[in-house]
Amino acid sequence: MTIHGLIFWCFEGFLIFTYGASRWRSIIGNLELGYDSFEPLFRYDIDLANRLVTEAARQLDKPPDTLLEDFGTFLVTDQRVERVRRLLRFGGVDYTDFLHSLEDLSGRAQLAVPDLDLPAIELDAITADEFLITCRGVSQGVGFILLGVLRALADDYGALAYLEHLGRKGQDETISVRLLEMRHGTGRAFHLAAGGVP
Repeated sequence: MTIHGLIFWCFEGFLIFTYGASRWRSIIGNLELGYDSFEPLFRYDIDLANRLVTEAARQLDKPPDTLLEDFGTFLVTDQRVERVRRLLRFGGVDYTDFLHSLEDLSGRAQLAVPDLDLPAIELDAITADEFLITCRGVSQGVGFILLGVLRALADDYGALAYLEHLGRKGQDETISVRLLEMRHGTGRAFHLAAGGVP
């Protein structure tokens, strides 16, 4: 199984921007790959992704799940990857709309990057304010990346939500979302087009 190089490239940027270029060189150097950067148009083996996360977590003295959740948060909050936030925010005008759009995320992503294969996501609405989100057929820890994305998007929309990773069953990972308040705070401004009108 392979993973799109764009994901590796974003994870590389996350580590460099957050922990510094020297730390990145140490992490990638210990993997002994013969190169020190990932190409966003290539594909890489999933075993390499697991080795990369394991080595980064070891050097940073963080649990891998925490590191992956931080990566998910980075994808929404860091202006250097603003296109990811824009792709996500096109899903709806409020946080509930966004949650209901998650099942279409893979298709929207492929409009931008045709060979980007994001995992299938299923949303079950338990009540109007409680949801179960399942990532189907994913490698270990992918649910924690989504957890970081979901937490950051709640803040982005100005919503107050309680989120919890419920664990892994087979190749699926599930997250619970309980929406406590739709307009808890002022969300970040969002424009339909870069430099455009709200």
